[in-house]
Parts: sequence; C-alpha cells; structure tokens
Amino acid sequence: MSLQVFNIERFAIHDGPGIRTCIFLQGCPLHCAWCANPESQTIARKLMFMEGKCTGCGRCVSVCPVHAVSILNGKAVTDRTVCMNCGRCTQTCLNDARTISGKAMDLKEIHDEIIKDKAYYTSTAGGATFSGGEPVSHGRELLPLLKQLQEDGISIAFETCGHAALSQYQAIEPYVNHWLFDIKSLDPIKLKHYTGADLSVILTNLSFLAKNHPAKITIRVPVIPTVNNTMKDMEKLAELMHDLALTKADLLPYHTLGMSKYRQLGMPYPFSITKAMRREEVLPLARCLQEHGIQVRIGG
Repeated sequence: MSLQVFNIERFAIHDGPGIRTCIFLQGCPLHCAWCANPESQTIARKLMFMEGKCTGCGRCVSVCPVHAVSILNGKAVTDRTVCMNCGRCTQTCLNDARTISGKAMDLKEIHDEIIKDKAYYTSTAGGATFSGGEPVSHGRELLPLLKQLQEDGISIAFETCGHAALSQYQAIEPYVNHWLFDIKSLDPIKLKHYTGADLSVILTNLSFLAKNHPAKITIRVPVIPTVNNTMKDMEKLAELMHDLALTKADLLPYHTLGMSKYRQLGMPYPFSITKAMRREEVLPLARCLQEHGIQVRIGG
C-alpha cells in the first residue's frame, strides 16, 4: 500500500498541539481559489519550476524523453501539455530549479518518518498530523498506519476540509485524537463558487464528528476577504458551533504564499486579491466569536 506524499514536515507547531510531524498527502476534492498548496489538488505528480534559479544550461533539454523542454531567452521552458512529469530533468538540474512534487511512500516508510521524533511528541503532547490535500479521502488506506501509531502511543490529528465520504470519517474516527476542521464559508453559493464544495456534505461530516467527540474538534477558518470576513459570517459560525457544542476556533488570516507555487506550476493565480491580511484585521472577528463563549486563536 503506497500513497502520494508531497511533503513531510518535522517539528511542526501549527498543526495541532505540541511538536508534530505533518504528513501532506496529495489529492483534494476542492479547488479553493486561494489554495496554498495547488500541487496537492490532484494525486498525480507535478513538475515545479523556479525560474529565478534557472541558468539556462540546457541539461534538462538533453534528458527529456518527450522533448518537452527548450531554452527560450536564457531560461528552460516546459511544454506542460507534453511533459510526463517523469522527473528526469530534475535529476540533472544543478541549481534545484526543477523539482517533482509527489513521492510514492508505503505505510512503513511514513511510519518510520513519524516514529523518529516520538521523544518530542511525548515531552510536548505532540504527535502526527495528516494534512493535504484531503487526507480523509485516504482514510481506509491509512487504517493500518493509524492502528500502529495508536499502539505506539502517538497522538493523531487530521486536518480536513470536511469534503470526503462520511464512511471514511466513520472508519478512522476511533483513531483520531484531534480534528482540525475547516469551515471556509457557511454561504452555500459562495462556497460552491470559490471552492467547488457542497456545504451539505461538510455539515453532515462535521455533525457526525461533533456527535461523537466535540472536544476533539477545532474549527479552522481561513479568513478570506470578500468571502467570509464579515461579522455576519462570524455570527453564523458561532450559531453553528453552539448547536454542535463546539468551543474552539482558529482564525487564519488570508496569505498569498500559494502565489509562488502557482508560478512554479505554470498556472495563473485564480484569486483576485493578492494582498495578505494583517492580524489586526482579524481581531474584530475574533472578539465576535469570543463574545459567544468560543475560545479563539488567530493563527494555527
């Protein structure tokens, strides 16, 4: 059993309590306009190209089996309609201008990476966090690993957009200690437009998790200008959280770190706003939730 992993971040401190190892899996049912990890939206491997590092040496041109690479104005240019994402060009690039996002790893390899830092998890109440992409979509595939981590005494967290099959949540719920559950918008029309999500699917999954163990859940809200950054949005969120007995929320100010990744993928950035939000802009929204008795953090 292998999964496509596009990053493993050790000593992470923003994806659940304590020091954690965060495993980022490829594949997501959504296409958020502000996505910070666009390379994770499909399971297929992706060629990432940093033009600033390219010296135009031509080594990548000579090894491409389908002749997808050429030199134009002193830089390597890839015809992505031809490129097979085989990665041969990345092996010859002397400046790391070309990399492949996505590596097939079996469950033992992932476990071996996680277990390296068990001592840190123990001393900080940390553990392993599965993110993506949408990791719950791989729930059944992950089950043997989750069972092993539970036997190892390692806390497990999942960061989820909420848009996977209910049966996947039901399968892995007994092994998960912390849910970092995204609520991007409670306006079904806006949510569909900006992310492709069906709000009813998300609320069904959230209701299931909240019915079982509400204390495990932290609602995470990427605060996005023009999408969900009003007091009305926070009032609707507070009402939902009250109905489900949820008490913890993280507000994540909009950032533009994904813009550089879109450039590396040769894709235009799909969101119209290209200026990051300041923490101060989110403070009134946080106070609104706090007035409803919700514990709020700005940032993860």
